[in-house]
Amino acid sequence: TKTTFKRVALVAVAALGLSLVSVAPSNAAINSDTLTLSAATAAQTTAETYTATSAVATFSYLGATGDSATVTAALVSGPATNTALPYLRLTETSSATIDGAHSTAVGTAIAPNTAVRVGAVVGTAVTTAKFAVYLGTSATAAPTVAGTYVVRVTPATVGASGALLGAAAVNLTITVTTAGTLSTIVDVAKSTSILNAAETVTATADATVSGSMAIVAGSAVGTISVALLNAAGSAVTSESYTASILSGPGLLGSGAFGSASTHSINASGRALTVQNGHVVGVFADGSSGVSKIEIRTAAGLLIATETVTFHGAIASIVATVAKAVIGTSAASAVTAVAKDKDGTVVQSGTLYAITGTPTVIASGGQATITAGLATFSLTGLVAGTTTITVADAATAATATVSAAAVSVRVGSSIPASITVAMDKSSYTTGEAITATITVLDATGLAVADGVYNNIFAATGISANYTTSFSDTTTVTTVNGVGTRTGFLPAAEGDVVFKWTTGTNLATANQAVAGTATVSVSSVSGNAAIDAANEATDAANAATDAALAAADAADAATAAAEDAAAAV
Repeated sequence: TKTTFKRVALVAVAALGLSLVSVAPSNAAINSDTLTLSAATAAQTTAETYTATSAVATFSYLGATGDSATVTAALVSGPATNTALPYLRLTETSSATIDGAHSTAVGTAIAPNTAVRVGAVVGTAVTTAKFAVYLGTSATAAPTVAGTYVVRVTPATVGASGALLGAAAVNLTITVTTAGTLSTIVDVAKSTSILNAAETVTATADATVSGSMAIVAGSAVGTISVALLNAAGSAVTSESYTASILSGPGLLGSGAFGSASTHSINASGRALTVQNGHVVGVFADGSSGVSKIEIRTAAGLLIATETVTFHGAIASIVATVAKAVIGTSAASAVTAVAKDKDGTVVQSGTLYAITGTPTVIASGGQATITAGLATFSLTGLVAGTTTITVADAATAATATVSAAAVSVRVGSSIPASITVAMDKSSYTTGEAITATITVLDATGLAVADGVYNNIFAATGISANYTTSFSDTTTVTTVNGVGTRTGFLPAAEGDVVFKWTTGTNLATANQAVAGTATVSVSSVSGNAAIDAANEATDAANAATDAALAAADAADAATAAAEDAAAAV
């Protein structure tokens, strides 16, 4: 019926209206969108990618579920030879999906020129994501070229999310500097040149190196190992170095040391350019003398000057008495220096001490030359004065070179008497004082060096104030003399030191009392005395001047009278 058709039409219109409502768009326009940088500038080194100081780009907007926008990093400018590009590193998400995922981890890197999508999620009104911006030749490899880079971070919307209203591209300037550890500039203060003995490279400091001047092919007297380092202490491997003999004899050679304990380097000249990482061998050329070798960088910076001594056969020996008085056993009693025919000190070898009666050397009759010096420690000696001859052989009959004989007195080790003296007679308050104790034998000569007990009675050296010498009854002597030190009191006045000799002396010299008196005054007291003395001197000078003036007046009067008489 007509009514039925109207009802169907009304239902159709209503249904159409409902369908129009149900297909309303689910995406709304993005609002309140911002893209900001934590800083307009940032810094990196050629050893860094992302760091805690990298600038951070923060992208935020107000949108509905399903809205999304992107952020892209691209390089605007950089050094001419650069190959690094900007990366984004996710540092924080707040109610956002990254590239459509809820689980994208903080720390995820986004490649250069790649739009990373920041999407709104259910029930969220504000969507925020933060990205650190850094340069790299890959996500984990630092830029290699120092210079200034400009990076642009650009936002954009996706699909039907509408246009961005406030967010605009931002530029970040990143300054890249060469990392200290990667610097190729050699720092002389950090670089090292170490001279090793023979063909080793184990020394941590320069060794004293010497050897025969005789030419032995392929046998180095010393080896120089060089490490070129930058200011950060890291190896600079891109620069060679030079080794040259500045003065003296010798030849040089260079090559890789290898893993063996000796190298196979041969002499090749007196001035070399050496590959970084190789060592320098120092060789004899048949002449004696001291060789000075300069180590420089390829740019000419002086790293070190090394010294190697080449010597010939022993031609002369000079012996010296190291101790005037020794005991029956004595360390470092005599020293000797040997030289070759050119006067070069012989740095190695063996010398011998030859003596006759009454002294016999039971042991210590030979000494190895070390750093040019042979030191004889003698034992088995008897009291008295003996003559010692240092030679290149153990007996006078077999020696070809001998030193002039030296006399050594083997002193008695039995003390007989002592004397005590203070180093001054007057001191300031609190000043240090030294007592010199001379120990003599029965003949009145200094005893042999050693430790002597019971020289004083149990009280040692005492004084009339609380803190005096920190003293015992034992005295250690060198050339017959020992010392005791202490500090004087803070009060002014005379200080009297007392002692009594002990039981280790000759009977007649035991229990003998001795004293020494010194005066102590303050600096202010001394100043007052000095001022008084100066005042007295001034008064005396004034008196002298007055007397001189009176004399001059008398002389003038006499002259006037003479003139009048003449008229």
